Amino acid sequence: MSKPTQGRGAVRTWPGALHHLRPPRFFDVLLRAIPKCGATAQGNQPPPGCQARPWDRQRPFLAATLLLLGLSHPALAGRYAGEFLALGGGARGLSMGQAMVAGSNDAFSAFWNPAGLALVDRRSVSGMATSQFGSLGDALGTMAHLGLTWPVGGANLALNYTRFQVGDIPRYPAYSDQDYTFEERRRLIEEAGGLPAGYFGSADEALVFSFAKRNEPVLQFGWIYRDIPLSMPFGFNVKAVRSTLDGSSGSGLGLDAGLQVHAQMKDLAGWKKGGQLSLGARLENFTNTGLRWERGEDAIHYYHVLGASWNASAGPLSWTLSRDWDHHYDTQQRTGLELRHAGGLALRVGHQGRDGRLTYGAGFQLKGLQVDYAGLDHDLGRLHRMSFIYAF
Repeated sequence: MSKPTQGRGAVRTWPGALHHLRPPRFFDVLLRAIPKCGATAQGNQPPPGCQARPWDRQRPFLAATLLLLGLSHPALAGRYAGEFLALGGGARGLSMGQAMVAGSNDAFSAFWNPAGLALVDRRSVSGMATSQFGSLGDALGTMAHLGLTWPVGGANLALNYTRFQVGDIPRYPAYSDQDYTFEERRRLIEEAGGLPAGYFGSADEALVFSFAKRNEPVLQFGWIYRDIPLSMPFGFNVKAVRSTLDGSSGSGLGLDAGLQVHAQMKDLAGWKKGGQLSLGARLENFTNTGLRWERGEDAIHYYHVLGASWNASAGPLSWTLSRDWDHHYDTQQRTGLELRHAGGLALRVGHQGRDGRLTYGAGFQLKGLQVDYAGLDHDLGRLHRMSFIYAF
C-alpha cells in the first residue's frame, strides 16, 4: 500500500482534502468515521480535553452541510458553487416559501427578480440578518445584507452587499481513498479521540449592482377584443462574487436578468374586483458566472425560475398568492401566501416544494419603515431571518 507524501495521518486543510475525496464519499466519511464528543472506541468516557458544547455532536455534519450552501471551491463548484445566492434576501420572500419571481416589488427584488426593483418608487435602504440553523447565540452559519435602491431618471438603480459565513468547521486528518481503506481511516481517527486538529471557516460575498426600468405597453387586439394595458418592468444584475475557504479564495463576475408582466383582471376578464395577475421570469447566471481560483477556474451555472402571482383586496384586507417553478437542479414548485391589513400588519406562510418544508413569518409597516421576520424549521435546526426596508 502506497503512503501519502505528507506522511501517514498528515493533517491537510479542506481545500487539499477535497481534491482527493469526491463529495458523496467525503461526507460519508465525515458522518460515519468521526465519533461523537463524549464517546470513544474504548469506552463511554470523553477523551481528554473534550469539552462538549450543545452543538458539538452535530457541528461537523451541520457545518459541512452549510458549507455546501456557499461553497465555490473547484472540487464542488460544478453543482454547489455560489449556493448562498439561492438563499435569497429579505424575510418577506423566505416566509412566502421563496415564491417571489412574479410578485417581488421591494428593495430585496435583486435576489428574486431584478425587474421588481422598477416598482420601488422611493429611495430605500435595506438590511438583513440571518441565523442559519442552531441557536441564536451560537448559529452554525450567518448571513448579512445591506443595500440601497435609488430611483434615477425613470429607472431604478440598486447596490446590494451580501455575506454568508460558516465558522467552526473541524479539520481532520486527510486519508485519501488510494492510501487507506475506510476501516483504517475510521480506526486512526478513533485512536486520535475523534478530536479535530483545528477549526477553520468559510465566507462568501457578493456585491450586486442592479438596473431596472418599467415599461407600460398596451396589448391591442383590434376590434375583436378590448385593449389591455400592461406593466412590464425588466431588470439586470451585475454581480461580483468572492469565496474564501481556509486560505483559498476565488472570485468572478456574472449577470442575471428578469422580467415581469402585470395586468389588471378588470382588463383581462372584466372582473372589476379581481385585482392584478402577474407573471415573472428570472434568468440566473445566464452568462455562467466564471469563478477563478488559485488552482483553476469554474462557473456558477445558469438556471431559470418562472412564476405567477395574484394580488387582490377586499375592504381593509389584501392578499398575494404566488407560485414559482424553480429549475435550479430539477423542477421544484414553491408556494406563498401573504395577508395584509390596511393598518400595516402582514402574516405570511409558504411551502418549499419537494422539500416539504413550511415557512412562516410576519411583518409590519409604519410610515416609511417596514420590518419583517421569517422562520423555517429544518432537520438541521431552526432558521431565523430579520430584515428591514426604510424608504425616504
